[in-house]
Amino acid sequence: MFFVFFTVVAFILWGILLATGYLTYLVRHSNHRNKHLPKKKQISVMAVMGSGGHTMEMLDLIKELGVEYTPRDYILAETDQLSEQKVLEFEKLRDLGSFTIQKIPRSREVGQSYLSSVSTTTVAFWFALKQVWDSNPDLVLLNGPGTCVPIAIAAALLDMIRIRDTVLIYEESICRVKQLSLSAAILYYSGLVDEVVVQWPELKSKYPRTTLIQDLPDVVEMVISDSELDSKNK
Repeated sequence: MFFVFFTVVAFILWGILLATGYLTYLVRHSNHRNKHLPKKKQISVMAVMGSGGHTMEMLDLIKELGVEYTPRDYILAETDQLSEQKVLEFEKLRDLGSFTIQKIPRSREVGQSYLSSVSTTTVAFWFALKQVWDSNPDLVLLNGPGTCVPIAIAAALLDMIRIRDTVLIYEESICRVKQLSLSAAILYYSGLVDEVVVQWPELKSKYPRTTLIQDLPDVVEMVISDSELDSKNK
């Protein structure tokens, strides 16, 4: 009887702790746009490659980042050989700063049922948690299906309990004109990312808390500056 009572109380307290951490996280990450402070001299980046066209869109985004965005840690699905080749070619041509390539299990393959994806997503989350812990990124760039959601949850969880301090930005595919993808919708409505970046005004109108791609440089400067302030205040 005592064991049952203790277990119930423990679950209730754990639920309260998670809820408090989540709400605090939402409030803290909603204030980035109100702050304009000096940027960090060096910003570590974790970039999640979404495979195929998503990978090329992410590399186009990273190409616009300055010399201070280093080191870069690329996260790929373990079955994605093409993205690894594209990243290596990109970094060879760019020749700017250091980078690593890490692989994690894909949380959901194309065509996989949602029910069966529960177990694969759980496995992917534990791998993602280790990668985020080891890399300790200042900025996490996400896009595509399957791989980015576990990384976003892992980074947000470590931020919620104040072990890490990370800015998360999701880039929606240019193919999405009228409706967010499933990954983008999850991150948009949950508030786990600082910004969901879209590439069409129609999407911006439908989802007002998103950011148009052309406005991203100013947004990145603001959120990175805010992340630096949070780190100094710890």
